[in-house]
Amino acid sequence: MIVRENEFIENFIYDTAYETGKDYFKSKGSKIGILAFLRYYGCTICQLDIMEFNKLYEKFEEAGVDIKIVLQSTQEIIKEADKEIRLKFEIICDPQQELYKKFEIGAATSLEALKAGNIAEKVAEAKSMGLSHGEYEGNELQLPAMFIIDENNKVIYSHYAEDGADIPRAKEVLNMVYEYINKK
Repeated sequence: MIVRENEFIENFIYDTAYETGKDYFKSKGSKIGILAFLRYYGCTICQLDIMEFNKLYEKFEEAGVDIKIVLQSTQEIIKEADKEIRLKFEIICDPQQELYKKFEIGAATSLEALKAGNIAEKVAEAKSMGLSHGEYEGNELQLPAMFIIDENNKVIYSHYAEDGADIPRAKEVLNMVYEYINKK
């Protein structure tokens, strides 16, 4: 099922590093939801995106937003990462890529296609912050996606990436949330 704006997202069950069988709608409740599909925790630019959402978490929380990031990572890897960076939101562990398949989030056709766009700049930024590539997991060519879901589970923003860095940064997502709130 492709996630489209102005349509309702389908509910799903997910696992985190610490819990299994969680219901997305129950967990999100009546908050605005950010549902970001990245690659895996070892990916340098994915670490950067996670770090940025972690840094802005309080602002998202003040705006009534529930953040979930989906990764192909195992529960063990996320538990280890959590010890280091102290995650403030849930990471959905999807090593079998069931949710990626459910929402039809495809992979790049080649490594060159994955690395198109501004990925080199984003990797350089991540490395300048001391981030480095970790363990490889899942589909190396997996593309990201970003969805913003309103209080009633209607999709207000949907973006399927065309390369590995083609999703909005946390600050941009926060601004989209503010714009949505101000229009209400």
